Amino acid sequence: MSKQRSGKPTVQSNAYLRFRQRLIAGLLTMAVLATAIVVWEIHTAAQEREQAIARQTQHYTRAIEAQVLSTIEFVDLSLTGFSNALKLLPADHNNVNNRIAALLSSRGSSFQGVYWLAFIDAQGQGVAASNDLPIAGTDFSQRDYFQAHLQNKVGNKLFIGEPILSHITKSRLFVISRRVENAEGKFLGVIAAPLDARRFAEVFEKSRLGKDVSISLVHMGGHLIARAPQFERTFRWDLRNNELFKRVPQSKNGTFTTISPIDHVSRVFSYAVLQDFPLIVVSGSSDTAIGLAMDRHIFAGVLGLTLLLGIMLAGGHFALRSYAKVEERESRYRQLYVRSRDTEAKLTASEQRLRLIADNLPIMIAYVTRDGRYSFTNRRFEERFGQIGQSLIGKSAAQTVGQELYQIVLPHLDKAFGGQNTRYERKVLTSHGERWDSVCYVPDFDDKGQVVGLFSMVEDITNRKKHEESMKLAALMYQNSSEGMLVTDEEGTILSVNPAFSRISGYEEREVVGRPAYQLTAGLQDREFFSRMRQSILHTGRWEGEIWHQHKNGEHYLVALRFDSVCDENAAAYRRVALFSDVTKRKASEELIWKQANFDALTGLPNRRMFNERLNQELKKSQRHRLSMALLFIDLDGFKGVNDTLGHAMGDVLLQKVAQRLGQCVRSSDTVARLGGDEFTIILSEVHQASAVLRVVRDVLAGTADSFDLGKDQVQISASIGITSYPDDGEDAETLLKNADQAMYAAKQQGRNGYHYFAPAMQEGATLKHELRQALENNELRLVYQPVIALASGRMQKVEALLRWQHPSRGLLTPAEFLAAAEHSGAIVGIGDWIFRQAVLLAQRLQAEYGPNFQVCVNKSALQFRSEDCNVESWLAFLRQRQVDARSIVIEVTEKLLMDANSQTTGKLKRLQEAGMQLALDDFGTGYCSVSFLRRFQIDYLKIDPAFIANLDDGIHGQELCRAIIAMAHTLGIQVIAEGIEHPGQLAILKAAGSDFGQGNLLSEPVSEDKLEKISLVC
Repeated sequence: MSKQRSGKPTVQSNAYLRFRQRLIAGLLTMAVLATAIVVWEIHTAAQEREQAIARQTQHYTRAIEAQVLSTIEFVDLSLTGFSNALKLLPADHNNVNNRIAALLSSRGSSFQGVYWLAFIDAQGQGVAASNDLPIAGTDFSQRDYFQAHLQNKVGNKLFIGEPILSHITKSRLFVISRRVENAEGKFLGVIAAPLDARRFAEVFEKSRLGKDVSISLVHMGGHLIARAPQFERTFRWDLRNNELFKRVPQSKNGTFTTISPIDHVSRVFSYAVLQDFPLIVVSGSSDTAIGLAMDRHIFAGVLGLTLLLGIMLAGGHFALRSYAKVEERESRYRQLYVRSRDTEAKLTASEQRLRLIADNLPIMIAYVTRDGRYSFTNRRFEERFGQIGQSLIGKSAAQTVGQELYQIVLPHLDKAFGGQNTRYERKVLTSHGERWDSVCYVPDFDDKGQVVGLFSMVEDITNRKKHEESMKLAALMYQNSSEGMLVTDEEGTILSVNPAFSRISGYEEREVVGRPAYQLTAGLQDREFFSRMRQSILHTGRWEGEIWHQHKNGEHYLVALRFDSVCDENAAAYRRVALFSDVTKRKASEELIWKQANFDALTGLPNRRMFNERLNQELKKSQRHRLSMALLFIDLDGFKGVNDTLGHAMGDVLLQKVAQRLGQCVRSSDTVARLGGDEFTIILSEVHQASAVLRVVRDVLAGTADSFDLGKDQVQISASIGITSYPDDGEDAETLLKNADQAMYAAKQQGRNGYHYFAPAMQEGATLKHELRQALENNELRLVYQPVIALASGRMQKVEALLRWQHPSRGLLTPAEFLAAAEHSGAIVGIGDWIFRQAVLLAQRLQAEYGPNFQVCVNKSALQFRSEDCNVESWLAFLRQRQVDARSIVIEVTEKLLMDANSQTTGKLKRLQEAGMQLALDDFGTGYCSVSFLRRFQIDYLKIDPAFIANLDDGIHGQELCRAIIAMAHTLGIQVIAEGIEHPGQLAILKAAGSDFGQGNLLSEPVSEDKLEKISLVC
């Protein structure tokens, strides 16, 4: 046994030497039994060789199985990692393919050519590959692996496809793939890893220890994937009718002897089916040597006992030789074991790479053993639940996550340990607030199908939950809004409507979806209107206005409509959202209110508000065309006597007849207005000659001087007329009206039933201005206070500060007698500051008795706010100095101040409101303030003019007007103060109408401060 192989001496083992000794002793001592012994030895040697070959092939099979499993598990880990990464990509339809390509190419270099990754979308179209192969747009929809995932045949498990010849790279491949879903389980596509079968064949070739050894990887579908030798010829060889596939259904591993259908060589084959994978590893070794040994010994037996010794020697020689070969093969097995250890080292390196991937995934990953302890955790898990410098391996779940959270997860753990894939969401309260987790438990089964542990994957979905909550809230608002809402595409085609839309329009959603939005209109607006509307939407993205719609029943209704645009990430509008409400009734109410607010209910003539508006219009026209105009101020002489003798009803009839006669004295272009009581005005426009004014004046005097038939009675009255002209007597409406009023009083002083032209000497300005400057210095100004009562409780909650002038020679004067002079002289600023400070001091004193909510109301002149000397900051500083809340003061302004407010005035009012001061609109209804001004200036209180309160006794129309004003104010969130309550009937009507506060002589006349505490009010 000193033969050499490859030039090296063979060192025999002790077992071999003992075997040889027994063989020689047996030959010498058992000659008689030589034949039997030889036969027995031949038989034994044949069996041992067959067993050795079986062991060899089994070792081959196990080693190759481990290598293949390692490769597949490594590839599967890559697939899983990239699948999870793809799930987390944002749903950006325009950039998602580029992001997938970037993600794949960033890891492409780490696969060393053994495989690459490719992503196929849900339609079977190639998206990108890690090795930059041009697969984008390539159709993979007919591939077996795509169809398997599309039909969800394997669920979330790995799928290994049949071997194929790539039509892109022309390589011999087999594909490992996984299904990719989003968080809701929607199929997104397939992540596939094509493996080069040639690489496996090369590994098999290197693992062959002899030319008679064959190694194959076979798909359960019946086709060869890789074989050494003869890879090229045997790729996709059909083995479905081979002995192998007859044995596989009976056992997942085994050994058998058969003739190879490829090279027709008889071999001993060992096979093993890879657990959980449709792959079979087959190793084969030739049994020719066994057949030769049997033939030789049969030949020796035929020669007879004469050749016994030779046969025994030959048999012994053969046995020894066979034994040596077995030992040699076992040596090679040991070498294979060493190689297996190298493979194990590579697997360790692969595990480290897997750890790197797991630590960098945006989710927490852990492995929990059957006894509830952690055997693996990734970095994110340790950051969440671990402590610095301490490992979580070996710790129990209850100890790691805490008892409170453990009680939440325990039922789901039990379910997962029962063998079910478990998914759920949980809410966790942390020191940073509320957090939502999405948890997935995947059981891990052993060979017997028993759960030995589970994989835990936890993802933070707090942002997604917040987004879902926002979407639910938006949907709730959409479905429950009282305003009609519709959504269109960028061309105006209706996509969706809310229930309020159906209630307003009468159309169900199915009746309007897909129709152009303009078909809802009534067609009452012209094309120019719709053109402007469309241009506004296209250029600004929005439009707001009123438009007539047609109800399903054919009726027309007016809607307040607003269009807004929703833009995509490229700032291009792709949706239009419209909100609208039916304002038909509101418009009718506003029109009624406008008419009642602008025209005198008794005579039908324009009232003070409309008069001021038309006077301003005529002034602008006269200024623009350089024309003259005249203003007549008419006061009836003797009207009070008619009222006193015949009653108010006959007085109203008389006013109506006077209005008719005045209308007959002027042209259609002129304006006759009633300012209140028995005061009328006439605006004469485009006056070219003074004689034309005089003619109208004489006609008015003649018309009013004629007797009036009032039923059974005839009365005789006259008129006193004051005349002013533009531009001689003034260039603004206020000056003209004031001068005309002064001229009218001059006419009365001359004996009435006449007229008087305005003269500058009528103004008492010079004297009053001088006296007013001294009034503040001499402490001649006084304040009296009229209580403002909450009608619901009867308690005094406010007082209005009213100015009086204790004139040294003329006695106590009201503001009407000196306010104009104060405004013209500029003294109004100082007077206003003094009033404000006195009101603050009073509020401070009264709040100690009536509570911190008690308020003092002060009137402010429009001229004071327009003056540059008016410093509202000094008011606020005084409030802070006295430590009085700004809400303690209510600023009362007139409609004229709001209408004529410039930016400076508006800024001052806004500053006071920002500080907390409230705003009241005085004498509402006598001017021409619109609802939009009430909203714009955020009015807190609306004071109904006493003239409307006085009309409550005139019948149902006066009451309806007050109710309409109160209802409108409450709709706008404004509280109402009824001013000028004179008798209990008015009070009862105002209470029933819902007025919040009342003020008037019935409740209390204006009193001094010391008398306020003595007032006892019950209403």
